[in-house]
Amino acid sequence: MDRFLEGEKDRALQEMLDREVTLQNRVSEENLKFSGLKDLDSVLELAAVKFEIANHLLARFDPAKSEPEGPEGASSAAQIIRARSTDAVNLLEELRTMNISEDQKGLITEAEAYAKVRDGFERFILNGGGVFFEAKIDDAKKIKILSGAVADSVRKYMAPDDRYRPVFKTEDLPRFFRQLVNFFLPILAPEGQQDPPYGIEEGEEVQLSSERMKMPLSQAVYYLETELMPQLQKDLEANPGSRDLQRQISLIQDKLREYKNITFRSRATPINLEKGFYTDWLSQYTADGELLVTVSIPVKYKSGTNLDRLREMVQTELVRTLAGKGICPALDEDYRFRKSLESGRRGSSRLPSFKLDIRRGFQELKTLYPALKRLEDRGEFQQLVDLVGSSGRKRSQKLIESMIQGDSRDLLQLP
Repeated sequence: MDRFLEGEKDRALQEMLDREVTLQNRVSEENLKFSGLKDLDSVLELAAVKFEIANHLLARFDPAKSEPEGPEGASSAAQIIRARSTDAVNLLEELRTMNISEDQKGLITEAEAYAKVRDGFERFILNGGGVFFEAKIDDAKKIKILSGAVADSVRKYMAPDDRYRPVFKTEDLPRFFRQLVNFFLPILAPEGQQDPPYGIEEGEEVQLSSERMKMPLSQAVYYLETELMPQLQKDLEANPGSRDLQRQISLIQDKLREYKNITFRSRATPINLEKGFYTDWLSQYTADGELLVTVSIPVKYKSGTNLDRLREMVQTELVRTLAGKGICPALDEDYRFRKSLESGRRGSSRLPSFKLDIRRGFQELKTLYPALKRLEDRGEFQQLVDLVGSSGRKRSQKLIESMIQGDSRDLLQLP
């Protein structure tokens, strides 16, 4: 344990640290066991405890009496405060940016534990903790690498890609070939494809709904057992004569038995497909190699636009490009884990960058370089795309470099 804590005989602090370890283990176990599933209460409790530790140490922190400087030029106490507060912020940012359905957008702020997290964050800022969020951007070489990666990522995807025409119209093929295409390529070459453009421009976004969604097998079992089945049984107790409820419970029990009896083995040589559409529909496996199943859960979601898709591709490209380059220690650590044997099916010795946790990696980069918030805001991202499109590579890189060095905006805006 850190020297600053070894000498402490503070029972309250030790209890906070013990709670942090317990919650961290619970969150990590749920993440591994249920293929990335997050329990909102557990994550918020963990963030709250981290702010408690930071606030507890901040109240007694005196830079003039701090211990000898560590490897980053900060005292042990300062390192602990910075680490805990930054971890808490990253946990909140990760929740905020998750792809949840439109009818669940208010779950985070409505959660009981959220008020405690918000209070801890506000107290931390009011007590002067904001200084620990200030990024240390003093390495010109790193800034140059980062600015070049941002410019190249935007340039790589900025050209419109929704204007192409299909090579052939399936319905125009001779009957025999038409049947073959419909059988082997029902998703890649469906009949009745519309003419370009295919994307959705700004202002044209629509809200969609579905009665079913795909999820990893472990998540489906967890949902049916802990969410749906208890609710149906409670409804049946209130209305014991309902044949419809009895039938639903019987179907769920059959489905659970089926799912629990399924044995699958992840591919010996993983197919490294892009996340989302291709992984779901072509491989029927998650990017980590777990079987996907369809569950009856009604959801509402927004269609997104071309700009949203471009932002996601640029962020993904940026994280993959910078992994292992010494720009972000946390990202490099995740990259090394994905390459290691210990990562199992969550890693890859051939293409470890395809297995990175992109959302967490981008949050870690943004913590060190707050200017990267521009890659999340629609308006500022559009300005960045216009800048790169109207400038040469060197000039756009120079402008982005200046932006990174001069941007000192707050790291986090709580909803």
